[in-house]
Amino acid sequence: MPFQFLDSNSQFTKSFNAISKSDFYKGLTPELGYQHKIGHIQKVMLFSQIIALNENLDEGQMRILLASAAFHDSGRTKDRDNGEHGVLSAEIAGNYFKENPTNPYEIKQDEIGIVQVAIAYHVINDTIPGEVDEKIMLKLCRDYSVNETEDLEKIKQVSAIIKDADALDRARFSSKLSSRNSLDPKLLRTETAKKNSIMEFAMKINQAYAGYVLRENYPNGLIEQGDNAKALQFLRHDYKVKNGGVRKVEKDIPVRFVMSMFSEILKSLREKEKIEEDELEL
Repeated sequence: MPFQFLDSNSQFTKSFNAISKSDFYKGLTPELGYQHKIGHIQKVMLFSQIIALNENLDEGQMRILLASAAFHDSGRTKDRDNGEHGVLSAEIAGNYFKENPTNPYEIKQDEIGIVQVAIAYHVINDTIPGEVDEKIMLKLCRDYSVNETEDLEKIKQVSAIIKDADALDRARFSSKLSSRNSLDPKLLRTETAKKNSIMEFAMKINQAYAGYVLRENYPNGLIEQGDNAKALQFLRHDYKVKNGGVRKVEKDIPVRFVMSMFSEILKSLREKEKIEEDELEL
């Protein structure tokens, strides 16, 4: 496999498999739909990993980043909650790691608070667009008993990546981002996330995800040529309307297929970047 982080023994794969096979994102209600379920988590983990490779995180930060990405929406009970799920998700993650000192994410007991800070911060709006709010970060460090003097800069870096990776998954809404859900690169925090190549990559990943869901769950649906994400939005909404507000229970994408998809799209991105200057480390 050409991308080391997709190797079966990598920390990315261990964390990815653990959250994908867990029960944390199985619920589906009228208020909590598809957009924050396991597919979103998987993509945020992937985008986090790629950004991190290019932002020079150390091994400890990488573990914390992946665990934070895995649990960042675990406390959601509805799609639109004005950020309340940040604290709830941090609590769920904290409880999980305290109850499982030996865990596939390899989070140590003295790192739990840092994971919680990153999760709690991901719903916070930046006071200055594109910059982590240090004042709020310091408060969160105190709330979760984290030594901010020793760890603040590393925590800020992890938190910035989580927010950028989460934002990149807005590409799930369409192949051409609508004005409502558009992603403004100026509002991103890391230089890697602002690159055209990673935004294009996010689009391709989301189109591939949507294409699989369409084929497996809506085989007879009318699909707009070239825009799987937009077609999937329409068919999901149409099903809900025709079934009294009840959402269709969709088949999950097998983890092995997701990993294969990641590999193929990363390969195509690498081939393209051989002849372009906007390079990412993969």
